[in-house]
Amino acid sequence: MKLSAALEYEKLREDAASWNKVILHRDGKFYHAYDWSAWLIKQYVCTEEFQQQRGDEKLLQVSRYPSKHGEYAMLGFPLDSISKYIPAYEKAQKMEDSDDMEITVGIDFGDADYETLSMMYEEWFANCPIKEKKGKSNAAMMHSDGKAPALARSGIFSILVKVLSYPVEAKTPAENIEFISQLRQEVAALL
Repeated sequence: MKLSAALEYEKLREDAASWNKVILHRDGKFYHAYDWSAWLIKQYVCTEEFQQQRGDEKLLQVSRYPSKHGEYAMLGFPLDSISKYIPAYEKAQKMEDSDDMEITVGIDFGDADYETLSMMYEEWFANCPIKEKKGKSNAAMMHSDGKAPALARSGIFSILVKVLSYPVEAKTPAENIEFISQLRQEVAALL
């Protein structure tokens, strides 16, 4: 499922039957949970306290990411770690026409209404750290041997920059194959 569709799906939470549904979106060898699903995992299913009691060395992290349509929260973990991060659930099923999962978790919200839960979610979301975009440094261009300008003119440098800046984890396998194919064409043009 594309990111925009996944984020739209997360907004459809006004029905009480959807409040305890975690949607995991498969992206290569990882599952990603966005917005409400990420909130459910971090606040109710795999809390930091739970992970500390269990003795996890590395806690599950969630971050906010800027996009052209606003911000979204996301967490991710490897496919084979699903039982580690979602240790208990009522029901799990694959979603139609994809490898995404819908997992119903056993959370009792009591007499809470959508507005109350939405406010709790918004407060949590506001406290999530923002993932800063990594700035480009000039360190790559400052070599003492003076070869950087020659590499930049040759096209090799631009190909390396593309490889290093490509978000392989955030792309589908098909997009990764297309990217590699384009790189091969560029390298072949240099030979």
